[in-house]
Amino acid sequence: MAQISSKLALTYFTELSAGSAVPLDLDDILNMVDLRRHNHVVIGDIALRCYKNKSKWTYDERDIRCAAQAFADFRLDADDVVEVQLPAFRERDERDPEDWGRADWRQKIASWMFRQARDKHQEGRPYEEWDDSWKRIGASGLPGELTWDEFVAARSGIRWRENIANTRPLELITVSGGSLFLPRAYAELLDRWEQVEEDLVARARICKSCTAQGPRWGGWRTQSPLGYVTLCPPCSGAAFQQYTGHLRGVLYDSPRVRGTRADDYLCRLCAETRAAAWDHCHDHGFLRGPLCGSCNTLEGKSSPRSFLERQEGAVLHLLECRDCLERRTLPGRYHLGIAQKHLEATERHRHRSRRCRHQTWVRHVELAHGAHHFELKCWQHGETWTKDITVPETVALVRSFVDHALAASQPDVVGPSARAASDTTSPA
Repeated sequence: MAQISSKLALTYFTELSAGSAVPLDLDDILNMVDLRRHNHVVIGDIALRCYKNKSKWTYDERDIRCAAQAFADFRLDADDVVEVQLPAFRERDERDPEDWGRADWRQKIASWMFRQARDKHQEGRPYEEWDDSWKRIGASGLPGELTWDEFVAARSGIRWRENIANTRPLELITVSGGSLFLPRAYAELLDRWEQVEEDLVARARICKSCTAQGPRWGGWRTQSPLGYVTLCPPCSGAAFQQYTGHLRGVLYDSPRVRGTRADDYLCRLCAETRAAAWDHCHDHGFLRGPLCGSCNTLEGKSSPRSFLERQEGAVLHLLECRDCLERRTLPGRYHLGIAQKHLEATERHRHRSRRCRHQTWVRHVELAHGAHHFELKCWQHGETWTKDITVPETVALVRSFVDHALAASQPDVVGPSARAASDTTSPA
């Protein structure tokens, strides 16, 4: 098997499939966005297996050439079309969680249209005039008052908004008499794409040790030297060690850390997946623990508030840093999010001589003269006002946030050093 890099694979595929009747969008060959889901990149109805060797992901050159040739040979009859029946709008909580993220090209196109129809309906109108008319298919065949030209203009130039199965369906859709049409051969290609994706996901949900079926979104998927594998929590627990905090207080760049493999342990946060890296505090340099690739990415690249609110045990994990714990603080990038959270919980404007009960939306504008300047808005009434929080006040809010998290935790969760810190007053 001749293995080639993703860059070379993209070059070969682009050259060999030039002139294809199907408009292709091949960035996934380079980015490999669905590796964790099933170790494949799917172009149309062709699944390209990705191989991991020495921490690098590659393709089989024969697979790339064969798939590219298939698209070069693909034929479309512009006169042989089928009508695209768009599914009705459904709120997310009305759908079975098993359907979230399911390969469904009609639903995907419909979701693009409903979102654009909602934006058109709400733009320039006061909140009181918003209604659900944008959820109904209109005479144009599109939701609400949206027209095809408006829809295409709004979607153009944003490639990820137009991509299904690494192809661009909007370039092949035609509109006539309030109906949408696609070439039959292309619609059948997308139908096959749905089945290929579902088959890959179904196989990737099965624990390789006990054959139990895992969650649809790859919660049991863990990295290995040869790619992602599926292990249920009990099997992961049997295969990998629980991290017990034995490296707490050790600097990230110390020989002790360099000589200990993170992938010998379970992820400290989700406790279900094999760890991929040692996480550490970038402010103070102390180790926090082993994290899987997903949790490590969530901590490092998601918004601070998202990490604190969505990830169970997030605050206690951050306090594994010895300096953060002793100072009863969190890394600097979390301070602003905590201040915003505090304002949204406490700030309300006066409406008709009464304190408004609706949620406040807070936007940080700038830091100037030692204070964070926030812009606050009540969407219900359209009221906007400002609030300043000084840096010392922000530090105090963070300390209070940490104290509350420590008090709410079980005594043994973060060890004796946490209990000692919660009973002392250290300089911030």
